[in-house]
Order: sequence, then structure tokens, then C-alpha cells
Amino acid sequence: MRDLIQDLRIAVRQLGRSRAFTFTVILTLALGIGLNAAIFTMVDSILLKPLGYHDAERIYSLNTRFLDENRSIARLGGGDYIDVRDRVGSLETAAYYQSYKDGLQIGQRALYLEMAYVSPEFGQVMGVQPLIGRLFRADGEEALVSSAFARENFGSAQSALGQVLRSQEKPKVIVGVLPDGFSFPGKSQVWIEVPAAPGNLNRTSYNQRAIGKVKPGVTAAALNAEMATLSKQLGAAYPEDKSKAVEAVSLQDQIVGKIRPTLRLLMGSVGVILLIVCANITHLQLVRATRLRREVTIRTALGASRWALTRRAALEVMLLAVGGCVAGVLVAVPALRLLVRMAPADVPRLTDVHLNLDVILFSFVVSLVTMGLTALLPLWRSWSVDPASAMKQDAARGMETRQSGRLRHGLIVGEVALTLMLSVAAMLLVRQLIAESKRDLGFVADKLVMMDTHASSVATDEHASLEARIAAGALRLSDLSAMLDALRAVPGVRSVAAIAGAPMGPGGSDVSYAVRGVSEFKAGATLPDANLFPMTPGYFQTMGLHMISGRDITEADRAGSDHVLVISEAAARQSFAGVDPVGKAIMCGYDEEHPTWWRIVGVVSDVRQDSPAAEPYPTFYVPVAQHTGAATDMQVMVRTQSDAGAMSVALERMMRERFPAVAARATAMRENVGESQRAEQFRTMLFGSFAGVSILLAVTGMYGVTAYTVAQRRFEFALRFALGAQRGQVMGSVLQRALTVAALGVVAGIGLSAALMRVMSSMLGQQPHLDAVAYGVAAGGVLMIALVATLQPAWQAARVEPMQVLRDE
Repeated sequence: MRDLIQDLRIAVRQLGRSRAFTFTVILTLALGIGLNAAIFTMVDSILLKPLGYHDAERIYSLNTRFLDENRSIARLGGGDYIDVRDRVGSLETAAYYQSYKDGLQIGQRALYLEMAYVSPEFGQVMGVQPLIGRLFRADGEEALVSSAFARENFGSAQSALGQVLRSQEKPKVIVGVLPDGFSFPGKSQVWIEVPAAPGNLNRTSYNQRAIGKVKPGVTAAALNAEMATLSKQLGAAYPEDKSKAVEAVSLQDQIVGKIRPTLRLLMGSVGVILLIVCANITHLQLVRATRLRREVTIRTALGASRWALTRRAALEVMLLAVGGCVAGVLVAVPALRLLVRMAPADVPRLTDVHLNLDVILFSFVVSLVTMGLTALLPLWRSWSVDPASAMKQDAARGMETRQSGRLRHGLIVGEVALTLMLSVAAMLLVRQLIAESKRDLGFVADKLVMMDTHASSVATDEHASLEARIAAGALRLSDLSAMLDALRAVPGVRSVAAIAGAPMGPGGSDVSYAVRGVSEFKAGATLPDANLFPMTPGYFQTMGLHMISGRDITEADRAGSDHVLVISEAAARQSFAGVDPVGKAIMCGYDEEHPTWWRIVGVVSDVRQDSPAAEPYPTFYVPVAQHTGAATDMQVMVRTQSDAGAMSVALERMMRERFPAVAARATAMRENVGESQRAEQFRTMLFGSFAGVSILLAVTGMYGVTAYTVAQRRFEFALRFALGAQRGQVMGSVLQRALTVAALGVVAGIGLSAALMRVMSSMLGQQPHLDAVAYGVAAGGVLMIALVATLQPAWQAARVEPMQVLRDE
């Protein structure tokens, strides 16, 4: 123990004497370990950590796989859900649900919040137990709320029981309060009970998500084997099920599947940063070992054993690893907060992301392994030196060998190659993001406000008479018109219109359709599909869309008149290539018990519906006056004369004052467009940050190698000056050597970049494989940085005074 304490004191003293080395190693480790800890925390919290639900490993998402297209969706047709629930023996219970932001009325107040509509078995599948109250009973008009919602709106969980909410025109009694931390699906605060069987049993209407809990001991393979058998039976019984199958995916995989590729790429990127850190520290260790080799050989000559030297080196490694780990955690804490703040809102389990003991232990192990690996080579090289030869070595010229120089230059080549790879990836993502931001959205986003509204209206029973349904529809339209008129009267408003399916917003439907004289709307038929959006007259003008041919929707297109629609250019290309679609007719099953033919009256310009990166999708626009069911849940588009952000506040205030029963949230359209790009911005910013860190590390490495080489060659430079060499020639030779090493790294980096682009293409979708501008800018930037990093050492080489150096010799 006394020897260990003595060795520890020596190790601390040695590191204290090499302050620059110690500080640089700990700082370099802090960057690599800190970034790794931050990203690993996200990966661990989002991808690896089990879901916090009871028997979470037994819960599965029930999906539909389209065999011809080799793709899956996390939804089932209504009839398929009933068959899976009733005929798959491996399932203990199953439930279906929908979730989205919706309007909710509490007395005279209207709220706009995340809500879920779930079947009675939902609580049993998820294994959640209420803090107070009970779960649903089959086919009840009931609601569950989160404990946070209960406290905020009723003061306490106990006070919430028995309170009545109004959702989608119907009263719902709160029968239970769920504990804090449970918010599935998404960030739901209220769960509304719906019937045990979906209202629409059409097998091609994928309106609900479904989950199931398997019986104890049932594996995923056994469950999917039983579902495959059922799929074959359904395909034989129903023509519409022939080209699809039902399948089960673990709920955790379903929840995190969308973000998994991005997190894996980011984990790989910080792994690259760690490799650069290892290369830098290895170089520092080599330089220090070279400088200390004379001291080590003297100790060896005086009788010090290799074990004693190794023990002291190990203690230095341990001290540096601890220092690097502590500094890394200090870097990881703010880095993690920044990551969570930057992450898109739809990233699952973000609230679970916290630095924990596991991550700190992981950081220490990474730090220790990094320091251990980088210390092995210098230690082994010190053992291979003959003490007598080392004692005779000229101290002024050091103990640099050609092999050692090649090794250090090889490390720099690797650093430059990895740096270029990250830089190219960042450049490509930046260029892609810039290109997307310049794309024509199809509408004018400036000075445009989108207000999402959810209004209460008169409830109509599904078995009500036609006259009653028409009267209810007329009342919905009257309420919508009154609201639009009030918004038009607000100072600064130029025009107002409403749609159920605004770009970059919620709502809308997807329908399959038939074209008269071309196809038939019947079960089993292969039909094209399109988005379908009910709208009010004036929508195209408010958004800045252009009529290509035909006419717009007008006030004359209402209940009782011919069913009409306007189609987008993409829809015209899809089904009417080379033919004027105006006057043609289509049929679909949207909101009609007995579908009829709808006449096309116009063609309008395309819109990028989901994001600037999305291609225009075939779209149908129909008058809301002929489809009044959508009139209570629409996005109101407001074209303003001034800043849209300021107008959003004024419009929300007016809605609260004039229409307190309508839940409304207004945002500037530019904000929505930016939100649709959050995932791409998140990925691009992180790759850019990693590229910046790698450049900083590469600059440090190149500067260190060049400065050390210059120091080792001072005698050579002095001799060359004494023989008549010009200072510019010496400076040029140093720069040339450094740039040659950097150029080799650039060549290797181009190959690594091409491989990375293929990986990104497979994981994130189509990415450009070859972008000459991105490669050229990244390569030129790396070479320029290499030049800057070596200018000062090269200038020092040119300033060597030959007489002083030769006199010292």
C-alpha cells in the first residue's frame, strides 16, 4: 500500500510537471466523452430502456403489411381488428385507439389539448391502474384524465371524479384519474371511451391504431405465426385482404422506430469523434513518451523494473481518465439539455431523458479504455529502447525515429479523413435543408395565420332521420360562417377561409377513388388514392393557389346541389394524363353510406402538404357545405396585412371573447413550416456540431505534429541555413509536408464519405450520393484549416537562428 501511495504521488507530480499535456488530454477527453455521454443518454432513454408500463414486453402494436408494396402501417381496418381481437388465441386482450389534438369543453370553457379515443379494453392492455376511480366499462360514455389535468382544472384528483366533459358534441363523465407519467398514446391528457367495436368495419379504411397484450409465455414469433395463419384465412374470405397481412410489432419498437435511424447515426458520429480523440491522445502520448524516454531509460539503468514503470504509467492513465470523465460529465449536462431543447416535439420519451448513474459509469469506462489504449503503444515502445543507446542519444535532437514520425503522420491522416467524412455529411445535409427551404410550397406562407378550431355542436345520433342530420349540418355551417365573419372583421385581416386539412397541419382524409368509365368503386378493386379536404369558398385565394382550369368552389355548391370537387395538378396527372379532367366524375366512400358520382369542376395548383421535402400528393378539395360533418373541426386560414405572429395573439384573444365554446390555437404559417422541418434541422445541426468538434481536434493534432516535428528538426534547419538555404524554402518545405499529409487524409476521407452517404441513404431515405459542391467545399475547407494550423510552426522553422543552434550543439 505504501508503494502504491508513493507511486500515486509520483504520478501526480509527473502530470503536474506536464501541465500543458495534462490539460490538453483532459480537455480532449472531455469533448469526446461529453458528447458520447449526451448522445448515449438519449439512446439509452429512448431506444434501450424498457417502457415504464406493466408487463410492457407483452404489449404489441397490431399493424397491416401490404405485401405487394413491402411496407407496413401501424393501423388496422375495422373488420380486420375485430377478427384479430376475437380469433388470435395468443392475445389476452386487445384495444384500438386514435389520438390527436382536439377540442374539449369544461362547462363554458373550451380547451385544445392532446386527447385519445380508446376502446374499453385499453386500460387492461396497458396495465395502468387509476390513482383514484376505475377504468372503463364496456360501451359507457366515460372519460379518464391525467392527474396533472385533474389538478389544473379541478384542484385535485378526487374533485375530478364525476365531473362532465364534452367531447365531439357528447357528454363524458370522468370515472378515473391516471397517475403522473402515463401519457400513452403520445402526450395524451384525456382518454375518451369509444365502443368496443369500431363504427366503420370496412377492411380498407385504416382509421384506428390497435394494441394487444399476449398471454404470459407467448413469444413474438408465436404471435406472428398465428397472425400469419389468420391473414391467409382473411385473404381467402375477403377479396380486399388478399394482398395484405396483419402483423405484430413490439410496442417499444413501434414507438421509437421513427427516431431510431437518426439516433443510430448520431451514435456513430460521436463514435467517430471518439476515434479522433483517441488519435489525438495517442499522438500526445507518443510525444510525451519520446520526451520522457531518456528519463525512463535512466530509471531502467538504475534498476527500476518494468512492473514498477507500468504501474506508475497505469496510475497516470487512471488519473487522466478520472479527470477526463469528470470534465466529460460537465460537458454532457449542458449538451444533453441542448439536445432535448433542439429535438423535434414528436420524439418519443423525451421527458425520460436524464443523465443517470449508468451513463456516468459508461463515461468512466469509455474514458479509461480510451486512455488505456492510447497508452499501450508508447509504453511498449519505451520497453524496446536499449538504455545504453538512449544514454548516448543527442539530447538536443531528441530520440525521434522515422518509424515514430510515420506513425504520428498516419494518425493525422486518419483524423483528417474522419473529419472530412463528418464535414461532407454536414455539408450535404445543410445543402439539402437550404434546397428544401427554397422550394415552392405551392402557397404563400408569409403573413398567413393558421388557426386550428374545434367547436361544440348539436349531437346527432347515427340512426337519426335524414331531416335531423340535414338540420344539424346546417347548424354546424351557420356556426362556422359566424366565426369566419367575426374573423374577417378583425382589423388587419385581408381574407379568411377554412379547410379540414391545412398544409403542415392536422386533419384531412385519404380516400381511394374510381373514375367514371375507367374503374369501379367496389371491394377488391385496385384503385388510386388521394387526400380529400373539405373547404369553404375563398380558400384558394387566401392561400395564394392558382386555378389551372375550370372554376373554384362557390357558395352555390351546398347541400341539395350536385356534388362537386376541385382536384390538384398531381391528381390530374395521376388519373387524367393528357385529358382535361373538368367535367369528369369520380366516386369515393367519404362520409357517404351510398357513394355517388362527384363532378370535377376545376384543377388547382399543387401544394406540398406535409413539409417542404414532401412531393405534392394527389388532392381533392370538396365544399364543406356538402360534407358538414367536418365543419366543427377545421383549420381557419387568415391572410393578414401585418406580421402573422402578432396577429395570432390578437385572433386567439378575439376567439376567447366571442366564441368561448370553441377551442382555438393560432400560429404563424411560417412557424408551422419550420416545425415540419424540425427533424431535418435537428439532424443537420448535430452533424454540423460534430464536424466542428472534429475540425477543432484535427487542427490541434496537426498543429501538435508539425510543432513537434519542427522542434525535432531544429538542428537540421540550422545546418541548412548555414549552407545557404533560404528561409522561405524551409518554411515552404514544412508547409508542403503538412499539406501532403492533409491531402492523403482528404483522399481517404472522400472514400469514407461515399460509404457514409450510402448508409445515410438506407437509414434516412434518399440522400445525394455525389454532390461535387459539398465534397469540394468540405475538402477545400479541411485543406485550408490544415494550412492555418501549420503556419505558425512553419514560421518558427523559418526563424531558427543557425549560429545559436550550432553553438548549443
